[in-house]
Amino acid sequence: MISLALLAALFSTSQAISFAPKAGTTGQDIALVLFQGASSPAQGYAPVAQQIQQVAAQSGIRAFVSIPSFVFDTPEPLQTDSAFNGALKELKGLGFTGDNVFLAGHSLGGVMAQSYAVKHTDVIKGLILEGSVLLRGTRKVQANGFTKFNLDLPTLTLCGELDGLMRITRCAEAYYHQIENIDPSQKNLFPVVPFQGFSHWRFSSGALPSNVLNNDLQAEISEEEAHYQVASAITGFIGKLIGNSRAARVAATSVFDIKPLVEAMKLENSYYIRDACYSQTLINQERPDCSKGSPWVQANAQRIMGGDLPSGVKLSGDDNFHRVWTVNPVHLPQFNNTCDGHSSCILNSVTVTELINTELDVMDTGMFPIAALEMRCKLMSRQATQKAAGVEKPDFHQTDEVGNRCADINNEAIQYAYSHLSTEAKKRYDQFGQKLVVGDDQGPYNAGPLWIWTNMIYEDNSDKTTLTLKSAMMRTPTDYLISAAAGFHYCKLLSPFRAMEWMQVDGLKAHYNAKTHTQELAFLQ
Repeated sequence: MISLALLAALFSTSQAISFAPKAGTTGQDIALVLFQGASSPAQGYAPVAQQIQQVAAQSGIRAFVSIPSFVFDTPEPLQTDSAFNGALKELKGLGFTGDNVFLAGHSLGGVMAQSYAVKHTDVIKGLILEGSVLLRGTRKVQANGFTKFNLDLPTLTLCGELDGLMRITRCAEAYYHQIENIDPSQKNLFPVVPFQGFSHWRFSSGALPSNVLNNDLQAEISEEEAHYQVASAITGFIGKLIGNSRAARVAATSVFDIKPLVEAMKLENSYYIRDACYSQTLINQERPDCSKGSPWVQANAQRIMGGDLPSGVKLSGDDNFHRVWTVNPVHLPQFNNTCDGHSSCILNSVTVTELINTELDVMDTGMFPIAALEMRCKLMSRQATQKAAGVEKPDFHQTDEVGNRCADINNEAIQYAYSHLSTEAKKRYDQFGQKLVVGDDQGPYNAGPLWIWTNMIYEDNSDKTTLTLKSAMMRTPTDYLISAAAGFHYCKLLSPFRAMEWMQVDGLKAHYNAKTHTQELAFLQ
């Protein structure tokens, strides 16, 4: 039972650390209230608050900043009203005038801030999320294919390349919906700034809370420089909203190029981009508001599985998202035609894919993998591909039993991911990353349910310098006893997006975490 004393504390006006502009500062008044992160003392945000004031002052803005202190240093809904109102009252007491009021929040504070802000748009002109994002529940991909958010409040999303709690891949998802795919009616309303070399804690200062210490990555930018970058991004955002052209030109300069991650996410065709176009028929209908299949599988999986084809024969893929466990109807791969092996010919293949995401991400915290943990993919075997291409009597043992066909495809995903890392990310992964490698395919699991429910294996070695993934596979010759199941080679595949996410985030957690922040970073110089 909650004590009366605790209830009183929860509903009381929270204490706040507040800062007035330095004497002599001139310009437009703005008030900024910043909600702290979970177990993150309000005092830790004082340095960045003062940096915001300094950068803003240079652009003709008098910034009044207040950081409410929540009970147990953790923001929660019962206190947000009193916290915000108490902080704003303090700023008015310090001399703030006007209606240019903004709300910011770090980490869990960002979740609480957006929940509060959408109910008080009559007071709040803009929202700033630090190491936090607009939650998935606030958006919808419409029938026209564009993303529409259920709020029209200008929102700045700030995220870190090396944030171990709100991972950069969740920021890539935000970038896709808020920038690339945004409905024209909301264009420029939700800017996203991914900071290079930023950890989760670079938005604050002081001793790291235990959750941050145990999960964050190393920062590659000093605290002072980080706070300057945050202040620059916030000043530019506020300047645009209050019509201060001088401030509007201020921008962060240490910006991470997030587009390669976005492109990898689109190659996977993540279910976080849009829902799958599941249908009764094998070939899904093309619709703007759902995803037909995976471009990565379509361009690569059957091609690699099929091997070298006779001269003049080209393979054309058509991948379709389906739940691989359905039996009424069952969705199976196929070739739509055959070639004679002598003349120019396009061999048309149809494949089936299901993305499997972690169930741990249901709360949309950004802590857990955003990319699919595995792609369950139904392919035609190499023997069947060679036969359809016009090769006479291809031998199943040589085509499908010798070697590791699924591993071959997964190796290409790893190569793609590494080649699309930034120079800095490659150096970091090369020196400190737990290397992603492929092992032998497991199986064959020729009873359908066995293949479906046998997950891709991820194995750490003893010192966590490598992570070996092993695909579960199923394979049958073209003369298989059960003709309806003949000529298949099913694989659990690695998404290139997951490979990049590993190299950028999860693969660094063993040897490049916040606990090892004292390591020298000379390799980046």
